[in-house]
Amino acid sequence: MFNAFTTKQCGHVSVLTAAVMAVGVVMPNPSLADQTTFNTIIGKVKDVEVLTSTYIRKTPVEEKVCTVEDVPIYEESKGGDELGSMIIGGLLGSAVGNQISGGDGAGTVGAVTGALIGREHAKNTKKTGKIVGYRQEETCRIEKRVREERVEEITGYRLKINVDGEIVTLKSSSSFDQGDEIKIRRKTTYSLD
Repeated sequence: MFNAFTTKQCGHVSVLTAAVMAVGVVMPNPSLADQTTFNTIIGKVKDVEVLTSTYIRKTPVEEKVCTVEDVPIYEESKGGDELGSMIIGGLLGSAVGNQISGGDGAGTVGAVTGALIGREHAKNTKKTGKIVGYRQEETCRIEKRVREERVEEITGYRLKINVDGEIVTLKSSSSFDQGDEIKIRRKTTYSLD
């Protein structure tokens, strides 16, 4: 078998031949190696267990939130307060405008500005008056929230199968019913002790 590597030198076996012979002694004989066979057999499903996984799904959402609040009602001031404040503001604005510019045109602008300021002052003082009651007013706003929901997913099936009088347990990604016949690949390895 190793004759192709054998060279004779002076009637002795060469080092190369000795090394090849030593390897041949250590290497197992291929005819003595393990043997594996594969067969397809039919089994019968005895039991099916659904395998699940549970997790919490978080989803950002925007929700409209409305609340009813009590808003104060202030006592109405007597008529003429707003008009009186406008007249006084106008006169003061006109006088200040004429005094600063030294002309007639600036007095008119000052009068209008003073009247508006006087009117706003009258409105603000009206709100600081006496509270006589409350009215309910609905106010709404958009709030960002995270909605959490529990999700359960099917991840597979654990099958108990009767094969040749024995019960074997295998996992599957497909569902089967009890009593279904199913093809199973059987791997058998033969070896010497």
